[in-house]
Amino acid sequence: MKCSACGEENAQNARFCSFCGARLSAASPDEEQKKTHGEEEVVEKAAETHTAQPLSDNPYQPRRMPTIYADGSPQAAREPLNARGKAPKVFLFDDEKEEEEKRQRELDRSRQAAIRRAELECRAEEDPFFDEDDEDEDDDYDDDEESSGRGGKIFIAVISVITVLILAVGALAFLYYTPTGSRLRAYYGMAADADDYVYLADWQLQNGNEAEAASSYYNAFLLNRDDYDFALTIAQKFEQCGASERAEQMYMYLIDRYPLESDPYDYLMALLVREGKNDEYLALIDYRAERQPGYVVPERSAEAVDMPSASPAGGSYTGSVHITLSAAEGASIYFTVDGSDPTTASRLYSGPVILYSGSYRLRAIAVVNGVASDVFSASYTVS
Repeated sequence: MKCSACGEENAQNARFCSFCGARLSAASPDEEQKKTHGEEEVVEKAAETHTAQPLSDNPYQPRRMPTIYADGSPQAAREPLNARGKAPKVFLFDDEKEEEEKRQRELDRSRQAAIRRAELECRAEEDPFFDEDDEDEDDDYDDDEESSGRGGKIFIAVISVITVLILAVGALAFLYYTPTGSRLRAYYGMAADADDYVYLADWQLQNGNEAEAASSYYNAFLLNRDDYDFALTIAQKFEQCGASERAEQMYMYLIDRYPLESDPYDYLMALLVREGKNDEYLALIDYRAERQPGYVVPERSAEAVDMPSASPAGGSYTGSVHITLSAAEGASIYFTVDGSDPTTASRLYSGPVILYSGSYRLRAIAVVNGVASDVFSASYTVS
C-alpha cells in the first residue's frame, strides 16, 4: 500500500506509514494512478518554480525509522498538528533537534538584522545627516541610561532628605537662638522662659501696643515670680505701659513678700502721688512704719513738691546744648527727652543733659520721700 503523503510503499493493511507516520487509507487503482499523476505534476511544478516544499510534503524525503510506542502507534500519530494542520517534524535523534533549534535561532537573528538594516536605510534616506555609528552608540547606552536613571532617583531622594533635615535644624535654631524666634514662641504660648515674654513685651511696647505689652509682662512674671529684682522690673514696666493698677498690685506683692526692702515702698508712694491718691499715700506711710523698722515718717504731707527747672530754657540752639536740671534740696529728678511722661522708672538725673542735632521735648519731675512734683516740660531744637 502506497502512502498518500510520502509516496512510499508500505505493508498491506498497514494503518500508518512506516516512513512518515501518516495515516494510510485504502484506495482503488484508478485513484492511486490519479494520485501518482498528481504528485508527479506537483514535483514538476516545484522544479519549475524552484520552490522547496515542506519536509512532510516532499515525496523524496530520506527514509527514517519512526519511533514506535508500546501500543504500536507511531510518534506522529500521538503528537498534535502544527499551525498548518500537518504533523510536526519528527526528530529521531537529539542532535538533530538541537541543530534545528540552532538553525531557527540563526534565522531569527538574520531576520532581525535584516529588519534593522532596512530601518537604518530608511532613516538614512529621510535624514541626510543620519549617522549609523551614532545610532549604535545610542543602543549601547540604553542600559547605562536606565542605570543612571535609577541612580539619579536615589540621589534626588537622598538630597531631599538632607534638605528637609537642614530646614528642620534651621527652623529650630531660628526659634530657640534668635530674638525673633523668642517672640514667636511667646506669642504662640510655647515659651518656657520668662525672657521670651519680655522680648515680646518690649517689642509690643515699641510698636505702641501697651495693653498687649502689659499682658506679656505679666506672663513673664508668672514664670519667674520668685525673683525679687525681676518682679520689681516688671512693676516698673507696668508703669511704662500705663497699667497703673497692675503696677500698684505688683508693688504691694513685693511689699508683702519683702517688707524690709525700701524700693517697692518708694516706687509705690511716688505712683500714688502722681495718681492723686493722697489717702492711699498716707495709709502706705503708716503701713511702712509698722512693717519696716527704723523707717522715719516724713514731716511733709502728701502735698505736691516743687517741680524742677532747666537751664538754659527751651529754644533753638546750634551745635549742641548742655541742660542743667535743679530742684529742691534732697529731691531726686527723673526725666525724659522724647515727650513721654517721666516716672521713677525713667532716667535719674545725675549731670548735664547733652542734646545734639534734632528736636526734643524735655520733661522732668522731682521726687521727695516718695512725693512727686508736677511735670516740667520744655522744647529744644538743635541744628
